[in-house]
Amino acid sequence: MGVWLCDLETEELGFNINFWHWRAIVEIIRRLDVLDPSTVDGLHEQYVGTGLTREEARSVADAIEARVLGTLVEGERVKLDGTSTTTPDDRILHRPGTATFSENFGTDREALSSFVEYLRTSNGFEVA
Repeated sequence: MGVWLCDLETEELGFNINFWHWRAIVEIIRRLDVLDPSTVDGLHEQYVGTGLTREEARSVADAIEARVLGTLVEGERVKLDGTSTTTPDDRILHRPGTATFSENFGTDREALSSFVEYLRTSNGFEVA
């Protein structure tokens, strides 16, 4: 299961990431407080025309580089709630409504770096 970010101007630039990383990335974006909350909410919705403009994408890239990437060490991941851990993903599917459900979601330096690179080269994107 994944999310595809479609460039607003060309079909040649896209970004694919799994859903488990994407949920955590969107919540990182929310905590950076560089976008309107309704814009961030829309990033969780696929195929409804939501996404970021080129300018918004660059703002998010700048904020992730300045405030997140530099804080992560090798092997560390950011969980849905914003906490960081070096404990590897347990690969257990935690059920909705349980206290451990948020453990399903997390992202790491590699995924965030790839996302930032995409944000810098894209013309903005739509979530598909």
